[in-house]
This record gives sequence, structure tokens and C-alpha cells, in this order.
Amino acid sequence: MTKIVVTLQSVIAQSPDLVGTKIEDHTALLSITNGAYYSLDPVASRIWQLVEQPRTVAAVVDELLKEYAVERAQCEAHTLAFLQQLADADLLLLN
Repeated sequence: MTKIVVTLQSVIAQSPDLVGTKIEDHTALLSITNGAYYSLDPVASRIWQLVEQPRTVAAVVDELLKEYAVERAQCEAHTLAFLQQLADADLLLLN
């Protein structure tokens, strides 16, 4: 099986096979497919909100740069790493 690599040009969205809820500034997700539970911190929760509808990773990064005091290179690296983890766990739809 080939591993999907998330890039800045990837179009991503939340998988529909998840049930989630917001708890204060965190998000709790439950995968219907594998029964696993995931807890997202505030920044990860914001990224999760941003991919509710399909959009490019670059668009997610652009929005995060408006909201957080972070350098572009660091934001891109951390966002790509986080989204790759989500993709590896089958929590994202990628086009």
C-alpha cells in the first residue's frame, strides 16, 4: 500500500467517519472506523475546524498565519506534520 504524502498543494477535508465534540478549546474525536479516540489541543482543533470543508493545506497555513504569531516556515512544517499524522490515521480525505 502506498503512503499518501500531504503537501501544501493537497486538498484535504475531515473524514465523515468521525464523531467529534468541542470541549472548551480542545476537540475530542472518535473514529467510527477503528474505534480510536483522539484529543486535539487548541491549535490542532483550529486546524480541524479549517478542514471542515475541502481546502488546500496552503490555504490552512495562510489562515493560521492571520490568527497566530508564527513564522511561515514553522507554521508550514508543523501544519504539514500534523496533517500527515491525521492522514496516516485515515482521519482526512485527500484529493
